[in-house]
Amino acid sequence: MIEIRFHGRGGQGAVTASRILATAAFLEGHHSQSIPMYGTERRGAPVTAFVRIGEKDQMVRSLIHEPDYVVVLDPLLRKTVNITDGLKDTGMLVVNSSVPPAEVEIDLDIPTASVDATAIALEVLGRPITNTAILGAFCKATGEVKLDSVIQAVKQQWSGRLAEMNVKAVEEAYNRTEVGRPKVVDKIDTSGAPSNSKADWRTFKPIVDAEKCTGCKLCWMVCPDGSIDMVEKKSVINYDYCKGCGICAEQCPVDAILMKSEAV
Repeated sequence: MIEIRFHGRGGQGAVTASRILATAAFLEGHHSQSIPMYGTERRGAPVTAFVRIGEKDQMVRSLIHEPDYVVVLDPLLRKTVNITDGLKDTGMLVVNSSVPPAEVEIDLDIPTASVDATAIALEVLGRPITNTAILGAFCKATGEVKLDSVIQAVKQQWSGRLAEMNVKAVEEAYNRTEVGRPKVVDKIDTSGAPSNSKADWRTFKPIVDAEKCTGCKLCWMVCPDGSIDMVEKKSVINYDYCKGCGICAEQCPVDAILMKSEAV
């Protein structure tokens, strides 16, 4: 039996990824479980999901504490979540990252696969939903499920144009995934925002173009965390509290706010 733990953020599709992977394993004749761990998560909040693949008599009904594989949908999560907790010495990390495995900083010397799933999602889907891209990386890095099986499972999850785009994301990630050894560090730098901040939820950062900003205050009114101030009739974002939800950029009537990736 193999056990897999997914780490993601609300809105990135970690739970859907676990379900698709379990379906792919089932299509290959295995027994499988997809176990979502729900709490009070909101968009941007850390989310965990689990998958077991094996024989029927091996299955247990519990969360996974010592996974064989850890799959990380967000490159910044490793700064705030202990993604390697309980990971077996013989395990592997599959991470969404724009850098090769040798530059991925973690605290274990284990095989590490990296792929820029965010870039692929933006190219193919037009949105930073990284779940199907990371499944392509998992197939390439581990060989535990076949690429064709994941593609079939994606087609069961969606249909039409949406299925085609997600299949393309899987295939692109499969082709771009690199496997190697990580940059081992004693401790991940988690310094930064105040303790009551949600800034560590942020994967995209709103940037205000002061020349375009008309001072209409719409972004200031709609910001759910009160992280926008008006200074000299221009919007100024307090990044200590901004969680990167993007509502300000969506609502700006003059397109003065651009969302920029914070991924490393």
